[in-house]
Amino acid sequence: MPERKNYYDILGVSEKASAAEIKKVYRKLAQQYHPDRNPDKPGAEEKFKAVQEAYSVLSDAEKRKEYDRMRKNPFGAFDGTFTAANGDRFYRAPDGTFVRYSSPNEPSEFGDVGEIFGDALGGIGDFFSRMFTNEGPRNPRPPASTQTVLQLSFDQALQGGKTEIALPDGAKVRLTIPKGVRDGFKIRLKEQGRPGPDGRRGDVYVTFKVASHPRFRREEDDLYATESINAIEAMLGTTRGLVNPYGKRIKVSVPAGTQPGAKLRLKGQGVRTPQHTGDLYVEIQVTVPQNLTAAQRDALRKAAEAAGLV
Repeated sequence: MPERKNYYDILGVSEKASAAEIKKVYRKLAQQYHPDRNPDKPGAEEKFKAVQEAYSVLSDAEKRKEYDRMRKNPFGAFDGTFTAANGDRFYRAPDGTFVRYSSPNEPSEFGDVGEIFGDALGGIGDFFSRMFTNEGPRNPRPPASTQTVLQLSFDQALQGGKTEIALPDGAKVRLTIPKGVRDGFKIRLKEQGRPGPDGRRGDVYVTFKVASHPRFRREEDDLYATESINAIEAMLGTTRGLVNPYGKRIKVSVPAGTQPGAKLRLKGQGVRTPQHTGDLYVEIQVTVPQNLTAAQRDALRKAAEAAGLV
């Protein structure tokens, strides 16, 4: 008989593990090996299937009881009658021997266990294979997935919209760019890739590559920009007008006494996504005039002396 699967080893639990413990371990392993989270990891999908199979048996009290009994004595699990592939019917006697019926209700001769089960494999062998071996029926190997990168400008990523991409094999696929998508974000286009040997199409995984912006820097859904003012404006306060990435003109009020490097927060002026809107932070850079005339320096000195600043 082929080597049986050990479902306890697959889940990494003991044979005495409780139902709650088995469920907890299964959830952790299912998340760890899920194909959507491991598109480039060889063997993850097979491991995921093995974990699912093990849990389907060990999470069901009756299936687990039957599984435990068959692991200890696979033939002893059949206490009633069964029909072999050649049509002969058998039942298991109390002493462990198998009796062949000559009529539906009358046992006539005892059979050798190995011989009987050799004939009977057509009837029960598939059951053993499906339940406990690696040699049972398998699903066809899934078609390979396709990986591709979509280059976006900063503005395209903010606005989102529809586009069309060309796959490595030349096929065209339409997709929706999520509004406010971030650099490195990946989406899955289910069954839109190349067809496999059985005709089923594989998935397409698209990674978004977003270009930088000359003025704005993005962190999560917040935007950052730098605005320069001179030392006098920093001391007295001033205002600045700027245009945000969505084309809206906004006014920035710089309070008197603003220090170099201060960040002014403009709430709700950052990246807009379907779930959230970020803020815009304006970092103040203070510059010192270098080309003052003698008259300007003299005027500033007198003003500073009069105000007690020097």
